[in-house]
Amino acid sequence: MAEVIPPKVNWPHYSTENVQRASKKDTKLGKDDFLKLMMAQMKYQDPMAPMDNKDMVAQMAQFTSVEQLTNISDQLKAMSASLGNSSGLIGKMVSWAGETKTGNYDIATGKPEVITTSEHGLVDSIIVRGGVHYVKVGDKEIELSKVEKVENAPEPEPEQPAGGDGGSGGDTPPPTGQGAGAE
Repeated sequence: MAEVIPPKVNWPHYSTENVQRASKKDTKLGKDDFLKLMMAQMKYQDPMAPMDNKDMVAQMAQFTSVEQLTNISDQLKAMSASLGNSSGLIGKMVSWAGETKTGNYDIATGKPEVITTSEHGLVDSIIVRGGVHYVKVGDKEIELSKVEKVENAPEPEPEQPAGGDGGSGGDTPPPTGQGAGAE
């Protein structure tokens, strides 16, 4: 029996270039796509049975809603990238994973031995560099995504009076009712 060899036909819609291009297309519909669909619907509607006014108003309301939701989404993205969210960390105690290289090497992997420690400190300021937020703790800059724990800073302990003995003297008056002059 003869062997059948399929022809090598390269259909334009199935070429690797077209498939890659189609897979990279954005599949989300935005406000422009919604408007294009609505205009196409109006253009190709049946002239003998045009769209009802109520339907047109409903579609315009949907278009307005889509546009507003898109604007809100953009504003939320901008706000999360701003200092507003992370500036609340100033004065808070943060913890993050720090690394210490010991200088020892694992012979099996050829990589240095790394001990991971937990570090913490009080946030002095927030730095934004290249769109990435960092918390400044002392002289260290820690990427905000590396922060593992945030808590209120511990309350400072009250200072002791200058005398230190806790006895009478200084600014506190003696108790009334008893004392050297009371009889």
